[in-house]
Amino acid sequence: MQSIQIYTVKTFINIFRSVLFVHKTEPNTVRVGFERLSNITKFPRFVKKEELKYAGSDAAWFIPDGFGKSKTILYLHGGGYVVGSYNTHRALIARIARAAGYKTLAINYRKAPENAYPCALEDALAAYKQMLADGYENIFIMGDSAGGGLTLALLQMIKKQRLPKAAGAVLLSPWTDLTLSGDSIQSKKDKDPLITPHLLTIFSKRYIGEADPTDPLVSPLFADVKGFPPTLIQVGSNEILFDDSIRMAQKMNKAGVKVQLEIYENMMHVWQYLGGIVPEANKAIDEIGEFVQSVKVSTKADRQDAMAVY
Repeated sequence: MQSIQIYTVKTFINIFRSVLFVHKTEPNTVRVGFERLSNITKFPRFVKKEELKYAGSDAAWFIPDGFGKSKTILYLHGGGYVVGSYNTHRALIARIARAAGYKTLAINYRKAPENAYPCALEDALAAYKQMLADGYENIFIMGDSAGGGLTLALLQMIKKQRLPKAAGAVLLSPWTDLTLSGDSIQSKKDKDPLITPHLLTIFSKRYIGEADPTDPLVSPLFADVKGFPPTLIQVGSNEILFDDSIRMAQKMNKAGVKVQLEIYENMMHVWQYLGGIVPEANKAIDEIGEFVQSVKVSTKADRQDAMAVY
């Protein structure tokens, strides 16, 4: 049974969906709206944020008190590749960093339509390479929605360029198929109050630009995922992108990837964003922290052996 908190939030979004930013389409309008919406969540205690330039992108470190040094997190925010920043996701990222107990880097990758594919991927790859150059090991890559798809694209580039393998991946309601072929886009369009098929169509066109929507780096559902690191996927049963997660988990499992799929009943798209407000979000964030902590720390020799899989 869903909590009264999430029921209230979903009811509010349904009532006011016609005026909320998520149903507007002009880039600057929707970006400003998203920045304002981020004020709904409170930045948690026992975490500090340090802003900086990193690998050419505006970025921020989210550093929990007493953090461990054996692992590090790279977080790629969602927003349909069109909106969002480490600021819009600051509370979520900070809560994940605190739950995991490790430093977390978040970057403002370039956005569409001004900077269509592959700009976001180029920025994510540059950040990962810089983390390696700076000596960070056992890097977990995470992202929500479009950031989840970008995480999967980055894992492909790590494999293609034979870079040291990521320690793990966490995908929150990932957008894995920009061809929009999932049945849930239509079957659940009246259940997910946050995003609509119309919005997905607009954002996908803006990001794809002149690229092929079936390109695995655009739609990771079509990728060769063999050799990918342990992966946690969280998805809500009411999401229009439900099938993007289910099919991705099935593909990874078939390829021998250690994948953990968590389906939260009656949850909408990226409900984890509501951490500190609804218990289902708090539980999901705790699960992310436990997943990161559960993955065995690898040695340099282990990572070199893992690269042989590529």
